[in-house]
Amino acid sequence: MNASPLPAKPTLMVLVAISTLQPIALNLLAPATPTLARHFATSYATIQLTLTLFLVAVALTQLIIGPLSDRFGRRPCVNAGIALFVAGSALGALAETTGVLLAARLLEGAGAGSAFALSRAIIRDTASRDEAASMIASVTMVMVVAPMLAPYLGGHIETWLGWRMIFWFMTGVGVVVLALTTLRLPETAPRIGVGTSFLGIFRAFPGLIVDRGFVVNVIALSMTSGAFFAFIAAAPFIVVETMGRGPAVYGAYFILNALGYMVGNFAMSRLAVKLGTARLVRTGLAISFVAMTGAMALSLTPYWTPLTLFLPLAINAIGNGLTIPGSTAESLSAKPELAGSAAGLMGAIQLGAGALATILASWAVTVWPQALVLMMWLMMAAGLLAVSRAPATVGR
Repeated sequence: MNASPLPAKPTLMVLVAISTLQPIALNLLAPATPTLARHFATSYATIQLTLTLFLVAVALTQLIIGPLSDRFGRRPCVNAGIALFVAGSALGALAETTGVLLAARLLEGAGAGSAFALSRAIIRDTASRDEAASMIASVTMVMVVAPMLAPYLGGHIETWLGWRMIFWFMTGVGVVVLALTTLRLPETAPRIGVGTSFLGIFRAFPGLIVDRGFVVNVIALSMTSGAFFAFIAAAPFIVVETMGRGPAVYGAYFILNALGYMVGNFAMSRLAVKLGTARLVRTGLAISFVAMTGAMALSLTPYWTPLTLFLPLAINAIGNGLTIPGSTAESLSAKPELAGSAAGLMGAIQLGAGALATILASWAVTVWPQALVLMMWLMMAAGLLAVSRAPATVGR
């Protein structure tokens, strides 16, 4: 009997397109948040719910989209998610109240999160283990460009054309991606209709929660990415309101962070086999802890400027580039037979922690701007402490 052939593979362009909606939507609006607070005559913390609710929607989506795509297929779920993203973006552009704006971000998060989560499933459907790892690495390297350019682009769009044009821009991007997936994305799910029940996905969670290797690496991942989300939420306020610079200045300096993250990613890809993932995770957290210690010291001096804020954070980003992919791989390797459930639970915890971090940072920075740096320093310390207690691992 002949083995069933693998489904047709989507092109790298399609995979990158559906993967980048989430980071684009997450970062493009960030420079405009001070303007939104003034336009809607509300507090900065309230406007930062545009980030928090976006992350909550993405986190919840990661828990349910897998079973849905198993039952109905990857392609219709991806297309439905992108359509939801387009609807949310258009609603945001037309928003006249804060409530409508927040509802729009919920829709955007649910739609972008669906597409992002399923891009990994599609890769696994169409490739062997080694081929899948190579494809995911290729997609990730291209994706780094999105958070690098999005704040810069969003800052200039807001300065030149107003904040509503940011949402219209996202609407246009969503329409283009939807046309691309409609025309070029094949169905890849191996067993449509033989799906996991909605409750079945949760049955593996208790075993993961008590696994020490899974827990400590999820803590490291959540602290690292949570600090990044806190930075996205609060840094525009510091640059625009505290330091008196324009949104475009924030976007320009943010490129330093993205470049630092790319350096860390490159180092992880080159050194993981030679030095071991666990060792590099600890190294990354140590780099971030030292960088945030320097950032904290600089924030308490009269020389706190966008440069002295972003430069140590770029070094921190190098550590993040080691920690985030490494702790992700370690978490999924804790129980390889539960990798799918581990990915969903890990993603939900990661983004849930990010959502909580944005709430705290958005409030704290209006009381004491340096609170953002202190918060990030504490989160790096917590992550470093967690991995120092991780059990020894062997190659899997």
